[in-house]
Amino acid sequence: MRILNKKIASKKSSVAWIQRQAADPYVARAKKEGYRARAVYKIMEMNEKFHFFRNGQVVVDLGAAPGSWSQYVASNFPNSHVFAMDLLSIKPIPGVEFYQPKWSG
Repeated sequence: MRILNKKIASKKSSVAWIQRQAADPYVARAKKEGYRARAVYKIMEMNEKFHFFRNGQVVVDLGAAPGSWSQYVASNFPNSHVFAMDLLSIKPIPGVEFYQPKWSG
């Protein structure tokens, strides 16, 4: 894989991360299925094992960016109220209220 951005290409750790991402089947699957990140499969697996999500719950996703966990809950439990919060902004997700606090640190 050829990396065109010289700043990124000069850092071995960045190049290695990009190569791992390109080869990761979960990254490809998330993209194919319309999820924002591969992390969605972690929350899916946990919920299949422990059944902690149910319709009608209030769910708070702290550190939500890029939003794949909120996206999963909102789409699979449509009667739930999902609140997402992060210092980083995220693109809107149907059924999710997003809060971005002002950071003065």
